[in-house]
Amino acid sequence: MKMNKSMLINLGFFLAVVAVFASQVGTQTTNTWEYKTIVGDLKPTAGCKDKEKAEKSASTGYRFEKYTDILCETEGYGWGLEEVIERGQLVCDLCGGDYEDLEKYRCAMEQVKVKCKKIE
Repeated sequence: MKMNKSMLINLGFFLAVVAVFASQVGTQTTNTWEYKTIVGDLKPTAGCKDKEKAEKSASTGYRFEKYTDILCETEGYGWGLEEVIERGQLVCDLCGGDYEDLEKYRCAMEQVKVKCKKIE
Protein backbone atom coordinates (compact mmCIF):
# COMPACT_ATOMS: atom_id res chain seq x y z
CA MET A 1 0.00 0.00 0.00
CA LYS A 2 1.39 3.31 -1.04
CA MET A 3 0.94 6.34 1.23
CA ASN A 4 0.44 9.69 -0.34
CA LYS A 5 1.42 13.02 1.20
CA SER A 6 -2.00 13.79 2.77
CA MET A 7 -2.13 10.38 4.47
CA LEU A 8 1.31 10.97 5.99
CA ILE A 9 0.22 14.40 7.27
CA ASN A 10 -2.95 12.92 8.80
CA LEU A 11 -0.97 10.10 10.42
CA GLY A 12 1.55 12.59 11.83
CA PHE A 13 -1.24 14.76 13.22
CA PHE A 14 -2.93 11.73 14.79
CA LEU A 15 0.31 10.60 16.47
CA ALA A 16 0.93 14.12 17.80
CA VAL A 17 -2.56 14.23 19.36
CA VAL A 18 -2.08 10.79 20.92
CA ALA A 19 1.30 11.88 22.36
CA VAL A 20 -0.23 15.00 23.95
CA PHE A 21 -3.04 13.07 25.65
CA ALA A 22 -0.70 10.29 26.77
CA SER A 23 1.63 12.80 28.44
CA GLN A 24 -1.30 14.40 30.31
CA VAL A 25 -2.49 11.05 31.63
CA GLY A 26 1.01 10.31 32.90
CA THR A 27 1.29 13.60 34.79
CA GLN A 28 -2.05 13.11 36.53
CA THR A 29 -0.97 9.83 38.07
CA THR A 30 2.36 11.07 39.45
CA ASN A 31 1.00 13.54 42.03
CA THR A 32 2.79 13.56 45.36
CA TRP A 33 1.72 15.05 48.67
CA GLU A 34 3.78 17.44 50.75
CA TYR A 35 3.14 17.28 54.50
CA LYS A 36 3.77 19.87 57.18
CA THR A 37 3.10 19.93 60.93
CA ILE A 38 1.78 23.22 62.30
CA VAL A 39 1.16 24.34 65.87
CA GLY A 40 -1.18 27.27 66.42
CA ASP A 41 -4.01 28.82 68.39
CA LEU A 42 -7.63 28.68 67.26
CA LYS A 43 -9.98 31.66 67.29
CA PRO A 44 -11.99 32.15 70.53
CA THR A 45 -15.70 31.44 70.66
CA ALA A 46 -18.05 34.16 69.49
CA GLY A 47 -19.85 36.10 72.19
CA CYS A 48 -19.88 35.34 75.89
CA LYS A 49 -21.54 32.16 77.13
CA ASP A 50 -21.85 30.02 80.22
CA LYS A 51 -18.52 28.34 80.92
CA GLU A 52 -19.72 24.83 80.06
CA LYS A 53 -21.20 25.91 76.70
CA ALA A 54 -18.13 27.97 75.81
CA GLU A 55 -15.78 25.06 76.63
CA LYS A 56 -17.81 22.60 74.55
CA SER A 57 -18.08 25.02 71.61
CA ALA A 58 -14.34 25.70 71.53
CA SER A 59 -13.11 22.12 71.93
CA THR A 60 -15.48 19.92 69.90
CA GLY A 61 -17.72 19.71 66.89
CA TYR A 62 -18.02 21.71 63.71
CA ARG A 63 -16.31 24.84 65.05
CA PHE A 64 -13.17 22.95 66.12
CA GLU A 65 -12.95 21.16 62.76
CA LYS A 66 -13.50 24.39 60.82
CA TYR A 67 -10.75 26.32 62.60
CA THR A 68 -8.21 23.48 62.46
CA ASP A 69 -8.77 23.40 58.69
CA ILE A 70 -8.32 27.20 58.54
CA LEU A 71 -5.06 26.77 60.47
CA CYS A 72 -3.74 24.69 57.56
CA GLU A 73 -5.12 27.07 54.94
CA THR A 74 -2.99 29.89 56.39
CA GLU A 75 0.00 28.12 54.78
CA GLY A 76 -1.29 29.12 51.35
CA TYR A 77 -3.22 27.89 48.35
CA GLY A 78 -3.75 24.13 48.16
CA TRP A 79 -3.10 23.33 51.83
CA GLY A 80 -5.71 21.32 53.74
CA LEU A 81 -6.09 19.41 57.00
CA GLU A 82 -4.86 15.81 57.06
CA GLU A 83 -5.33 15.12 60.79
CA VAL A 84 -5.31 16.67 64.25
CA ILE A 85 -2.25 15.36 66.11
CA GLU A 86 -2.82 17.11 69.47
CA ARG A 87 -5.98 18.95 70.51
CA GLY A 88 -4.06 21.50 72.62
CA GLN A 89 -5.14 23.22 75.81
CA LEU A 90 -8.51 24.81 76.49
CA VAL A 91 -8.20 28.39 77.77
CA CYS A 92 -11.21 30.39 78.98
CA ASP A 93 -11.36 34.09 79.85
CA LEU A 94 -14.04 35.79 81.93
CA CYS A 95 -15.93 38.38 79.88
CA GLY A 96 -15.97 41.96 81.09
CA GLY A 97 -18.15 44.93 80.23
CA ASP A 98 -21.87 44.15 80.16
CA TYR A 99 -21.16 40.54 81.25
CA GLU A 100 -18.98 41.38 84.26
CA ASP A 101 -21.47 40.26 86.96
CA LEU A 102 -22.91 37.33 84.96
CA GLU A 103 -19.83 35.03 84.87
CA LYS A 104 -19.84 34.54 81.10
CA TYR A 105 -16.79 33.20 79.26
CA ARG A 106 -15.03 33.11 75.89
CA CYS A 107 -12.91 30.00 75.31
CA ALA A 108 -10.26 29.04 72.75
CA MET A 109 -7.97 26.13 72.02
CA GLU A 110 -4.26 26.97 72.18
CA GLN A 111 -1.21 25.06 70.93
CA VAL A 112 -3.25 22.80 68.62
CA LYS A 113 -0.95 20.57 66.55
CA VAL A 114 -2.18 19.59 63.08
CA LYS A 115 -0.76 17.72 60.11
CA CYS A 116 -1.45 19.55 56.84
CA LYS A 117 -1.03 18.35 53.26
CA LYS A 118 -0.55 19.97 49.87
CA ILE A 119 -0.57 18.41 46.45
CA GLU A 120 2.65 18.97 44.46
